[in-house]
Amino acid sequence: MGSLLALGESMRTLGLLVTLLVATPQAATDQTLLVPEGTIITSARVTGFDVDRLSPGLRDAISGLAGTPLRKDRLEELAARLEAERPRYVAAVRAVMDDGQARVFFVMGRRDGPRRDDKDNINERYVVEQADISGVPEADVSQALLDDLRALIGQRLDSGEAERVRDRIERELPDYEVSRRIQRGSEVGRIRIVFEARKKEPPPWLRFEPLRSIWVYHSEQGGGAFVDANIGDRNIRVTPFFAIDHADDLVEEYSGGGLRFETRKLGTRRLGASFEWSRFKQDWRPATLDALALRSDIPSPYRRRSTITPLLKFAVTPDISIAGGVSISELDPLSPAIDSTMANAAVATIDFDRAWRDGSDATHRVTGNVGVRSGLRDLESDLTYTRYLGEASYRFDFGRHHVRAGGMAGRITGDAPLFERFTLGDSTTLRGWDKYDIAPAGGDRMVYSSVEYRYTGLALFLDVGSVWDANTERRARVSAGFGFHGGPAFLVVGFPLNTENLTAVLTLGLRIPRIGIRW
Repeated sequence: MGSLLALGESMRTLGLLVTLLVATPQAATDQTLLVPEGTIITSARVTGFDVDRLSPGLRDAISGLAGTPLRKDRLEELAARLEAERPRYVAAVRAVMDDGQARVFFVMGRRDGPRRDDKDNINERYVVEQADISGVPEADVSQALLDDLRALIGQRLDSGEAERVRDRIERELPDYEVSRRIQRGSEVGRIRIVFEARKKEPPPWLRFEPLRSIWVYHSEQGGGAFVDANIGDRNIRVTPFFAIDHADDLVEEYSGGGLRFETRKLGTRRLGASFEWSRFKQDWRPATLDALALRSDIPSPYRRRSTITPLLKFAVTPDISIAGGVSISELDPLSPAIDSTMANAAVATIDFDRAWRDGSDATHRVTGNVGVRSGLRDLESDLTYTRYLGEASYRFDFGRHHVRAGGMAGRITGDAPLFERFTLGDSTTLRGWDKYDIAPAGGDRMVYSSVEYRYTGLALFLDVGSVWDANTERRARVSAGFGFHGGPAFLVVGFPLNTENLTAVLTLGLRIPRIGIRW
């Protein structure tokens, strides 16, 4: 185990060194295009410079990124502040995806030789003639803050003191972002400082549907991929997606594609909408077909599934949102002689998502959702059923230590189509089991929980779950194992514990870097 830890630490260090080596100092632009805006930041660091030499306000602003959504303009603003405080250095931004979240680095590099615009020389030579705040009504500025501005006048420019004044402005005016600009004075040797306040755009209350691009191989189930792309801006997104032999989340193995349109601001940040169309071709494992041949109470398998899902979303608070709409699915049977089946359902969900940072610089994130899907005759559905699913998760991050815990439970009544039935035993649930050994046709009852600890790239986990049908025996299954997570790649080895066949199951994959195009 010690050698594995050392290997994981060495790989982590090597990855960081490569990141720093390729980070040639340049203006902090176009460094975060591979990481979509809105991705939660797990950590933010300054490299190449002693962070203790920065002003307290700037240090707090950088460390305060942890637990917040990534915004490119905010990262560029902090890089500019780094350069303003240390003008003999250039700051570049690097953002790296790590298991669907972002790690941010501000890479500091010394300028090559003296520059004519080096502000250190300004600090030594020029006297402040005037100090002003622009972009905010003077009535909103306290007398104490105006006194701080006047204290700069008549003194040689001290970048550290000017930055502290900027920080005080931001604390007094929390709805504004403040930058510092230097202008030429009325005569040689004098300058003007202008603190420009810009009204912050309120953060979005609604969240886009998470992207889930992944290629995964399961030693018992084979491999497949699901790829989606992010095209849009802060409030509107169009997401094309496609799947190739993907069987990691449903009973069926499916290939095909679709398109999803989302807006999280319809006149107000509380109201949003989405519209998704998809068409997939299904392949069925022999174990599933054999199980269905013995079950007349489960709807038949199908050759192709086409779905249209319009939804309206409403944010009750920044942490809580609700959504409602319909899902219209047409299922083409395996036999062309049989008419297609409609599985049309009303859909409603409640979501909770909150992230915060405590005084020890640890970050926490709690998410949860409850969803109901109900196939109704009023929607001209051939299948009538109701499906309930509740999920919750907690994530704790402190330096190199990460703890994740989660659980879910579901129940189906009526005649639900196969794509609605529950499964466990894939790359994320009951790791170490094969879902086609547990319930090859899925189940209408499910409970599951998991806890995982990670140190840098090494993970240890314990999974417990059960999936079954009503009026049948319920059996709890347990698995444990370890894994390695290095950037987008992962490898997990799981062992089923409460079984006579203690055989390791290997899962490896690649969380495909998110494709992002802004318009």
